[in-house]
Amino acid sequence: MEKVYKYTITNQEIFENIFKDEKLLMNHVVIPPGKVFPRHPTDATVYALITQGELSITIEDNATKTFKAGQLVNIPKGLNSELGNKSDTTLELFVVKYEYDL
Repeated sequence: MEKVYKYTITNQEIFENIFKDEKLLMNHVVIPPGKVFPRHPTDATVYALITQGELSITIEDNATKTFKAGQLVNIPKGLNSELGNKSDTTLELFVVKYEYDL
């Protein structure tokens, strides 16, 4: 039987969990211009689907890269990364984490 999950449609800052099961979770995130999350190691294999705006990512000590709406970015587990919105427009994305080591 199917399940239906809801998420908030907004341009306001939000970080909400859409679903979580044993090895997979999905979050919906809206990030205002200029907000950057502190550098941290990824705790799972991460997929970020950008639906609006631009996502800036710095992985390990590499140069910052920018990804735009319509792109899906994969970040392997265990890498130090800094994610955020360094643009002047709102960023919306869906983050899927696959936790294969559980």
